[in-house]
Amino acid sequence: MQQAQVHYNDAGTPVSDLFGDIYFSDNGGLDETDYVFLHKNQLPERWFTHPRPFFHIAETGFGTGLNFLLTWLRFRQYKAQSTTCQRLYFSSFEKYPFSKADLTKALAAWPQLAELTTLLAQSYPVALPGPHRMTFDEGSVVLDLWLGDVNELLPQVPEQNKVDAWFLDGFAPSKNPDMWQQNLFNQMFRLSHSGTTASTFTCAGFVRRGLNDAGFSARKTKGHGQKREMLIASAEQAAEFTPQLPDQITVIGAGVAGINAAFALWQKGLKVQLLCADAEAGMGASHNRQGAVYPNLHATYDLMSSLSCQSFLYARQFYACWLGKLEVAADWCGVLTLACNDNLVKRQHKIQQQPFALSGLFSPITKEQASQIAGLELPYDGLFFPTAGWLCPQDYCQQMAHWLSSQGVEILYSTQVHQITEHEHYCELETSAGTLHATTVVLATGAQLNALAQQESFPLRQIRGQVSHLQSQTMTPLKTVVCHQGYITPAHQQLHCVGATFDRSSGHSEVLAEDNQQNLDLVNQTLGQPDWFEDVEVMSAKAGLRATVPDHMPVLGKQKQLWRFGALGARGLTWAPLLAEVLACAIAKEPLPLTVQQLDSIDIQRYLRHSTAEQPL
Repeated sequence: MQQAQVHYNDAGTPVSDLFGDIYFSDNGGLDETDYVFLHKNQLPERWFTHPRPFFHIAETGFGTGLNFLLTWLRFRQYKAQSTTCQRLYFSSFEKYPFSKADLTKALAAWPQLAELTTLLAQSYPVALPGPHRMTFDEGSVVLDLWLGDVNELLPQVPEQNKVDAWFLDGFAPSKNPDMWQQNLFNQMFRLSHSGTTASTFTCAGFVRRGLNDAGFSARKTKGHGQKREMLIASAEQAAEFTPQLPDQITVIGAGVAGINAAFALWQKGLKVQLLCADAEAGMGASHNRQGAVYPNLHATYDLMSSLSCQSFLYARQFYACWLGKLEVAADWCGVLTLACNDNLVKRQHKIQQQPFALSGLFSPITKEQASQIAGLELPYDGLFFPTAGWLCPQDYCQQMAHWLSSQGVEILYSTQVHQITEHEHYCELETSAGTLHATTVVLATGAQLNALAQQESFPLRQIRGQVSHLQSQTMTPLKTVVCHQGYITPAHQQLHCVGATFDRSSGHSEVLAEDNQQNLDLVNQTLGQPDWFEDVEVMSAKAGLRATVPDHMPVLGKQKQLWRFGALGARGLTWAPLLAEVLACAIAKEPLPLTVQQLDSIDIQRYLRHSTAEQPL
């Protein structure tokens, strides 16, 4: 994406080189935001009487983020007085995003926002197209930054993402006429409900007429400071928005998918019960010692690449917040993906030619650079993801389960579910702990995702994988995760993880000696029998069944009261946090952090062509 090119005028205000317009007023920019967008949308007053547990603001033009930061500050101040409205969602669209350096420079003018500016900069995404979710203040403030043209993105915003207040911002219509189109006003109304309001600094006649033609009731009102007039609008003609929430949600499965689902649902204020078949969480395919967290890139920035990158960026932010609190071992040491065969050479070459290669997400490196980064000699060029790394999935699952339990989430261990019977308004679960009832059930059972569903199954594939745990003195200098046709991790507790086998024909998870040898052979064959691999000794191993589907995308969707969430393959740690957030928002009827196209690409309905029609995600 093209980033904003700015210079600063004599007053220190950032000015767009492309549009020749200022990003905020030279005098009183913060006061103008407070008046035009907050005061004229009756904020913060509306939060005290809001009928839903969340309030959603949408903005056309993120710019420096000044409007968001001031709204965040006002919401913090409101939360100190009331809990009527528990969460603030702020969706903003930006075609030319600031670099992180320019963003922090521009916002330095507002010392009262310094803390929030720092927090925003820490989570600020690289410039990749599409929506990027960032969460702050323990999930009570959520920023969705949609990067791209607002008139192209708004039709891709899910119908569920109803807006309570519109901040119609951006450069002046005379400077940026491409944004101020009738399609913009029509899409705004599509995403509005009968209580929605809007405000904008401009009083241009065509803007007022466009809002009215779309369905709003727009009128002029006093502008800020020396500006005589501005526009406000309301959407009384739109339909009401009265979402119904489930009373009790039962999540079945306590691996990476199930644990993240339970957390995300709990964070939305929903009553959650978690059923675990084993004595502890993370005992199935999530039981590995170390799991890599990095995006999976195709040769083009397609649906898989975009969703993988967005999931990775959200996962990094999520883990940065939680792993320290949970005391889970992790190391964001980077991930090297080596071009170790002709196909990978061609793919990485194509990736480097794509516009997203300039985002800063990764760097192309030579074999000499790869060797220096890894601390061991490597024979191939590759791509380096500097913010990627590894964490302990089993520790994460178990520590998060213990934390959720301390927060009031009911967890039933050693509880096998034998049958699920769906009734009109609830599900009945026959389990080893007795009969249970839930308004909504989430199946997050990995390779058994089809086992308990009474409806039509989908083509879930079980792929056996075994990871070997090696002791080695000569491999000790390894400083980063190395992905070849398998992967090698830096040592954790004196053991390296090397794997993983890929067996479509076996349905068991017993550890096999021949699979350990296969993992050793793969390293030697791919990397040319490196000297640093000569003294390795297999100390232990773990095997599990990964779940995938033919298109290799995750699965998330609903039939009646039953949701299924899984098919995360070998990338559960990367996929799960964002997709669990999608699941929770879909159930709680809160703004979704993906495009309509992305939601369709993961919806289970793509595999259930003959089942009873269900509303898509």
